[in-house]
Amino acid sequence: MPSKRNIQIYEDIKKLHTKYGGNLIFVDFTGMTVESVNNLRREIKKIGAFYKVVKNTIAYKYFKTDVGLEIQFVGVNGIVFSNDTSFFEVLKYLVKLEKDNPLRIKSSIFEGVFYNRDQTIEMSKLPSKKELIGYVLGAVNGGVSSFVYTLNNVIQSFVLVLKGIEEKK
Repeated sequence: MPSKRNIQIYEDIKKLHTKYGGNLIFVDFTGMTVESVNNLRREIKKIGAFYKVVKNTIAYKYFKTDVGLEIQFVGVNGIVFSNDTSFFEVLKYLVKLEKDNPLRIKSSIFEGVFYNRDQTIEMSKLPSKKELIGYVLGAVNGGVSSFVYTLNNVIQSFVLVLKGIEEKK
C-alpha cells in the first residue's frame, strides 16, 4: 500500500500535468547545488513553467497508467511542466543552461509525442509560437504596406500629370 506522501506526490504530478497541458521536459540535475536548483526554479517560473523533482517509481507509474507512455526513469529526475506558449522558451533556456551547468536534458513530451534527447535539443532551435506569430504578422503587414504604397503612388502620379498639364496651359 503506497504511503500518503507518495499518493500526494502522484496527485501533484497529475495536477501539474493537467494544468500545463502535458508539455514536459525531463532533466537530470545530478551535480547541481541547492542554490542553482532554486535559481533554476525561479527562472523557469518567470517564463511560465514549473519544475518538480520526482521519484522514479512514482513518475514511472503515473506515465504508464495515466498517460500511456512507458518511460524509464534512471538516476535523479526533474520534470519541467510547461504550456504551449512557454515550452520553446523554457527549452531554449535549459539548453543554454546545460552548457555551463551539470544539468542534462534527457527527453521531452510535446503535444503528446515523446522525443528523445537529440530530438529535444533539435526542437530548441525552432522558433517559439510568439516568434512565428510575429513572422506572420510581419509578412501580412508588409503586403498591406506595399499595397497602400502602390495605391498612393498611382494617385501621386495622377496628380503630378494633372499639375504638368495645368502648367502647360
